[in-house]
Amino acid sequence: MEPEGVAGRNQGMRAFPCLLLLLLAACSQSAPAPPADAPGSDAPPADAPTADQRPSAAPLAAIATLAGEWRVAGIDGRPLDQPVGLTLSATGQEIWWDPRCAGLTRSYSIDGLRISTGPALDASPPTPPGAPPAPVCAIGLPPHIVNVFRALDEADTVGRTLENGVAISGPRHSVLMFRQ
Repeated sequence: MEPEGVAGRNQGMRAFPCLLLLLLAACSQSAPAPPADAPGSDAPPADAPTADQRPSAAPLAAIATLAGEWRVAGIDGRPLDQPVGLTLSATGQEIWWDPRCAGLTRSYSIDGLRISTGPALDASPPTPPGAPPAPVCAIGLPPHIVNVFRALDEADTVGRTLENGVAISGPRHSVLMFRQ
């Protein structure tokens, strides 16, 4: 029979390897995944739109007009996520951002899935030399509105998406809108 102190030490010694294994397991973690933009990473960038945020890759349906009120939902394939919505208004011949005095108006024409844009229909002729310039509204432009009009300026394709939005795109830029 072992003395009482020796038996207590043996039990402690038997528990020590188990405790050591538990501590080692808790401390060892798998290596963190490389950042999405790191070389060799398969992961998409953190700010890349997910499949459900992108306009459908399915064929577009032809539309006759953009007349109505529109909420901009995406620019260049990325969702437009900001505290204040961006809206556009349109007639059968023009699309603009209010207030119109900001000068962000484009004329457009649609033929099937083709769209062409140009200057506003009521664009004023150049101011004659020495004449005072036309009044301009003093308003700040919302974030991304310049990107929307860049997409409109180069647009050559327009159509309704499966999600009932309207996609307008060109060789490098695009905008996705939904009716208000």
